[in-house]
Amino acid sequence: MTLYLDAGWILNVQIEVSPPNTPVRDWGSLHCMTERHKYERIAGEPYYEEVPTRAATFLHTALLLEPFSDYNAAIGAACAQMYMAMSGEPVMPPPGGMAKLVQEAREQRAGLGDVARRLRDWKA
Repeated sequence: MTLYLDAGWILNVQIEVSPPNTPVRDWGSLHCMTERHKYERIAGEPYYEEVPTRAATFLHTALLLEPFSDYNAAIGAACAQMYMAMSGEPVMPPPGGMAKLVQEAREQRAGLGDVARRLRDWKA
C-alpha cells in the first residue's frame, strides 16, 4: 500500500509535536515537503518507490528547506516515523539515533539515501 499525504497531514503532525502557534515560515517549502514523497518514476526508472525512502523525504526536506519557523527537526522526524507506521513498517530508533541522524542531515553528511537506509535499519 502506497500512501500519498497532503499538507493538512503535515500540519496535523506539526500540531501534535510542536508548541501551539508554530507558524509556517515558507508555504512553498511546505508544499515541496508534501509533494516530494509522491515521485515514483523519472524516465521509467524507480525513484522513491520504497516506504523508507518516501518517509525519509519528510525529514530530509524539513531539515533542508525549513518550512516552519522552528521545530523542523521534530516535525520532520515525526512525519517520517508516522509515515513508516501508517505504511505498516514502524521504526524504533535507538536512543540518540534520531538526534544523530538530524545532525548529520543538517550538516549535509547524510543525504536522502542515508536517511532512508537508517529508517530501514530501524524497522521494529
